[in-house]
Amino acid sequence: MYKTVEKILLEFDPEIKNLLLALKKISASFEFINESDAQKVADYFQIPLSKVFETASFYDLIKTEKQRHLAIQVCSGANCVVGGASRVLKEIENQLGVRAGDEFNKNAKIEIISCLGMCGEGPIVIVNGKIHTRVSPHDVDNILKSYINS
Repeated sequence: MYKTVEKILLEFDPEIKNLLLALKKISASFEFINESDAQKVADYFQIPLSKVFETASFYDLIKTEKQRHLAIQVCSGANCVVGGASRVLKEIENQLGVRAGDEFNKNAKIEIISCLGMCGEGPIVIVNGKIHTRVSPHDVDNILKSYINS
């Protein structure tokens, strides 16, 4: 069955406490929330459009723009950093020739994100929404190849 933003919204009572859940579900279903969809959310919850974007932009896993072919997120939580997340990030940057935060590469984007609450599984790397746990610099090549060659 084809999902629309309107159908997803109808799964939630139009109470502000459900805004975050609705945004997460819309973002997961369509990869991001565009301005038109955000306006539908604002109308449904009877809140300003700015409140929708304020809420969406606060959370790393809710996207408000179309993602690049390769979207990589590296956790910056304390346990991930202690476990070697900085070395993993450096290896990803070296292999792709893209630096974290570079907005100019049309094919790949690397982000450093806040703690995901999976501290015992770090370092955590998310590639196109798929979570990779206990990543070491030696794992980076195989992880990237599985996305680049697919």
